[in-house]
Amino acid sequence: MAEPRIQSIGRAVPERRVAQQDLLVHSPWRRSPLLERLFLDSPVHTRGFFVPPEFYATPRTLTETNAAWREGALLLGGRAVRDSLSRAGLGPRDVDLFAVTTVTGYTTPGLDLLLARQESMRSDFARAHFNCVGCHAAIPLLKVAADHVSRRPGDTALALAVEVCSACFSERDAPENLVATALFADGAACATIGTGGDGPVLLDFGSRYDFEHIDTLGFDLDALGFRIVLDPSIPDLVASHIEPTVDDLLARNGVERSAVRSWALHPGGSRILEAVGTALGLDDRAMAASRRVLRTHGNMSSPSVLFSLAEDLRTHGVPSDGYGVMAAFGPGLGIEVALLGFGR
Repeated sequence: MAEPRIQSIGRAVPERRVAQQDLLVHSPWRRSPLLERLFLDSPVHTRGFFVPPEFYATPRTLTETNAAWREGALLLGGRAVRDSLSRAGLGPRDVDLFAVTTVTGYTTPGLDLLLARQESMRSDFARAHFNCVGCHAAIPLLKVAADHVSRRPGDTALALAVEVCSACFSERDAPENLVATALFADGAACATIGTGGDGPVLLDFGSRYDFEHIDTLGFDLDALGFRIVLDPSIPDLVASHIEPTVDDLLARNGVERSAVRSWALHPGGSRILEAVGTALGLDDRAMAASRRVLRTHGNMSSPSVLFSLAEDLRTHGVPSDGYGVMAAFGPGLGIEVALLGFGR
């Protein structure tokens, strides 16, 4: 089979950039030491929000929340698709598989079909749509795209992750909701996958799920809208599983960890990044791109790991040899990993 390659990565964030202080001013909650610590003593400096901060001043219906998600997802998703295709020298009519993931809203027909119509793709494209997966969804989405083109050399696949977290924030004053409101943001990332060119090869994928702690991270829907589930134990749990997950992936491909030139980690939060970096023995250079994404964009959920990869390759350049590892963490409690090959 032909080797699937990442030919380009397109990114999009809202034009509205907000600082933590901006959101604190418009917070529907009473000022408290906890609230000020979460917003002001944070590794996140700025984020992109599709909805304005005033959106949180009054309660919203689920209908209003979902409408804001749909509008933002079409805007950001379309921009990321166009950016990725342009970087690859392709157009919307070249797309043979369109794979989309989102967790922050719901629509039927699916977001993939709405975007395909909006962007004037062919009507005979293959489709894959992941909903209800979460922050680690981009990596299994890449696997679907890679499997498609490896069996159909010459085809082009798009893997798009798009989230509008800002539309989903709740006015509940539960601690986990305060943490989420101080951390999550909006964005979209789209990878163009094909068998031509000299981009990173998608060599292999792996995953590990901790069913014993499946309820520590999630996104519930109830009569008041979306409710985040964020247990304080998540960083330690992810750290306990990340090393064997990565080592299994590397061993299966005969790769030593010292041969990994690029690390792209999901910036789920500063505690998660530090716990994962410590578990894997990563230095500041290996962590720099993921930390920068967290600082300048926050946690955008599923697009974040693609932002980290694009940022690492932009900052350090595409390695001439060796390997790269992508790792993302999400509900399940799950870890998804991908092995990239450079200079092949």
